Amino acid sequence: MNDLRAECRALRKQLDAAGDGAIFAEALEAVSEAIVIYDAEGRLVTCNHNFRELYGYSEEEARPGVHFAELGKIDVARGHVVVGDEYGDGDAYLERKAEYRRSLEGSFIVQLKDGRWLKTTDRRMSGGGFVSVQVDITEIKHKEEVFRNAMEQAEAAARSKSEFLANISHDLRTPLNAILGFSEMVLGEVSGPFENETYRGYLENIHKGGRLLLSIVDDILDTAKLDSGKYNLKPERFDPIELTEEVLATFTPISRDKDLQISVTAPPEGMPTIVSDRRALIQIMNNLVSNACKHTDDGGSIDLRWGLSEGKYVQFSVTDNGVGMPAELVAKIGEPFLSDGSATALRGERGTGLGFYICTKLVDLLGGVLSVDSTPGEGTSVSVQWPLESLAPEPMT
Repeated sequence: MNDLRAECRALRKQLDAAGDGAIFAEALEAVSEAIVIYDAEGRLVTCNHNFRELYGYSEEEARPGVHFAELGKIDVARGHVVVGDEYGDGDAYLERKAEYRRSLEGSFIVQLKDGRWLKTTDRRMSGGGFVSVQVDITEIKHKEEVFRNAMEQAEAAARSKSEFLANISHDLRTPLNAILGFSEMVLGEVSGPFENETYRGYLENIHKGGRLLLSIVDDILDTAKLDSGKYNLKPERFDPIELTEEVLATFTPISRDKDLQISVTAPPEGMPTIVSDRRALIQIMNNLVSNACKHTDDGGSIDLRWGLSEGKYVQFSVTDNGVGMPAELVAKIGEPFLSDGSATALRGERGTGLGFYICTKLVDLLGGVLSVDSTPGEGTSVSVQWPLESLAPEPMT
C-alpha cells in the first residue's frame, strides 16, 4: 500500500510540476466514458465519477489501492453480471477478466443484469500500470441484434425462394418434356407422313419455344441448387477435347443456320485427361458457347481453346468476333439476371440472363476464376482457369 501511495504521489507531483494536475483532474471528470487507472499490480490509482456510477460503486469501494479483482467480486455478489451469459458467470467471469488484464490485448465485453453491455479497453502505460476505458455499447449491441435478425430473415427468405424455384422448375419439366417429346414424334413422322407444311411450321415453332422454355427452367433449377449449396461435384477422369466435341455437336443446327465457324484449339503436345466434374464443365461450355453464338453475326467465328498454364492450371476459353459488351456490362459479370438491354434484344433472343451467373458459381466450385475481355463491335473472350492440384484424384476402380 505504501508503494501505491508513493506511486500516486509521484504521479501527482509530475502533473503538478507540469502545471496540469488540476486540468487532468477536471478532464478526467468531464469525459463521457468511464476511466480508471491501475498500477502494475492491478490496484486502482484513480478513477472518475462515471466509472463509479457505471457499476454503482461507492467512493469507498472504488478507492485508491483496491484491486480490480475485488471490484469484480462486488459485481458478481450484487448480481450485476448476467448469470449464464455467453462468457460464463461467477468465477468464470472473474478468471476471464483476470486473463484479459494479464494480456491487455483487444477488449473485454460483458453484459450487465440490467441489460446493458459494457466494453472495456485497457492499454499499458510506460510506468507499468494501465489505463482502462469503459464504454456502454448497449445501443451498438441492439443494432447488431437487429441486423442479425434481419440477416436470418433474409437467409430464410432466400432459402424459401430457392426451394420454390426448385419445386416449380421440377413441376414445369414434366409437361415440357411431353410437349417436346410429342412434337418431335410428329415432326419425325413416327406414325406416318405429315404433309401439311403450314402445321409443320407451327409444330417447329412449338418445339423451338419448348426447348427455349426448358433451357430457362434448367437455368432456374441450377441457380436454385447453386444458391442453396445443393450442387454437389462428382469428379471423374475424361478427355477435355472429346468432351468439347460432344458439346459442339449440340450447336450444329445454329452454327449451320448462321454459318458460324466454330473451331477447337489445343496445345501442340495435346491435352492430358483431367479429373473434374464433367457435368459442371458441360454447363460452363454450353453457356459460354451459347452466348457466343447468340451474339456473333452470321458468318462469324468462334474459337474454343484449351491449354495448361505453368503446369499448375487448366485453362479454357471461348472467343468470338461478335458484337462485344460495353465495360459497364462486363463489370456486372457474375450478377444474376444479367442483361445489357441491347445486344440480346436486337436479335430477339431473350433469356433469363443467368448463364454467366451459373458459370461463375460453377467455376467457384471448381476453385477457379472466370475472366471476361470484351470490346463493343470487336468481340468477346471468356476465360476459365482452375488449379490442377485442386482436382480430386482419379477414383479407384
